[in-house]
Amino acid sequence: MLIRTLYFEQASIIAAVACSLIVAGLLKGIIGVGMPVVALPLLLLFIDIKSAAMLLSMPLIFSNLPQALEGGKTGRCLMQLMPVILGMIPGLFLGVRILLALDANVAKIIAGLVVMGVGGVTLLAPKLQLQSRLVLPTGITFGFFGGNSGRHRSDAGTACFHISACKGPARKGVHKGSIAVLVVSAGLLAILLTASRQFSWLDVSVSTAAMLPIVLGMYVGQHMRDKIAPETFEKLVLIAVIAAGAELLRHGFFS
Repeated sequence: MLIRTLYFEQASIIAAVACSLIVAGLLKGIIGVGMPVVALPLLLLFIDIKSAAMLLSMPLIFSNLPQALEGGKTGRCLMQLMPVILGMIPGLFLGVRILLALDANVAKIIAGLVVMGVGGVTLLAPKLQLQSRLVLPTGITFGFFGGNSGRHRSDAGTACFHISACKGPARKGVHKGSIAVLVVSAGLLAILLTASRQFSWLDVSVSTAAMLPIVLGMYVGQHMRDKIAPETFEKLVLIAVIAAGAELLRHGFFS
């Protein structure tokens, strides 16, 4: 489905898809995270949500795997975030089924709402405090709805950041663990999508090739890192993400 979608699109749409991936890589190069948060709403302006999910699956794995394995003790970090994983697995299975069955406009409306929600929570997370007794149920809830959102991408990983941030001062290894959870969720997504009748291993190859514009963006972003305040850049990006979510809502309601 992915390779067919891109094959029949105009050259301008393919160029826009490539530029969206470069912009997403730029964000990851500057602040180290957030690539799918930007990539998904941008891609949905040009291609359908099913193709966008498949396109991002392999870049999510390859771009985050070095960070997930860096320094060892990845298993211990994952154990700290087990509530999110427990919720993510059934949520992801259900989310993929919903994703493959959804009408395109309905999918855009749902994606727009979740994109705006994730962007808003990410902006507010440092100001929120979560009591210890609420960590387990909140983690499971975040993980389930992250997998069930039909967008796959960063919700499980984003949930990890939110849970750790709301618990108070960040603990060593939480960032690493959240990246590892994102790699696991992206891997499961790629397997589930490829196992369906709508995608094939050729689509996996196209998704792997999508790493090229993302790597280009990351390379440029890493060289810009010292010239831009990461916190300011991240806030501007999140505002842009919320605006993109609103645009998806408009497309969903009025297309």
